[in-house]
Amino acid sequence: MQKIKILSSLSYLSIVFAPFIFPLIIWFVCADEPIIRNHAKKSFLLHLLPIFLTLVGIIFVGTTGIITEHAQLTSWTAVLTIGIILLVDLIVFIYNIYKGIKILVQD
Repeated sequence: MQKIKILSSLSYLSIVFAPFIFPLIIWFVCADEPIIRNHAKKSFLLHLLPIFLTLVGIIFVGTTGIITEHAQLTSWTAVLTIGIILLVDLIVFIYNIYKGIKILVQD
């Protein structure tokens, strides 16, 4: 039980030291432990979310700039998009820390 708690928790807490590499390794290495594998998969997807959102935001701002050719609109779109992405990234970061600690303190 201790191994399950530690590896599951580290999958989420790895957002601090190895954001998506550690959960991916745990996901493949612990193929015989479904609980650890499930937590590693969830944390891997949660760690990829900020990267995906950043790419979508860059594409969105770039296409806005190309389509409108209006510098002020593009700059406000960039500021708003970056603000939303940073807020979501912070929420995902805090959730990963919360989830990792919650798994460690469970009975």
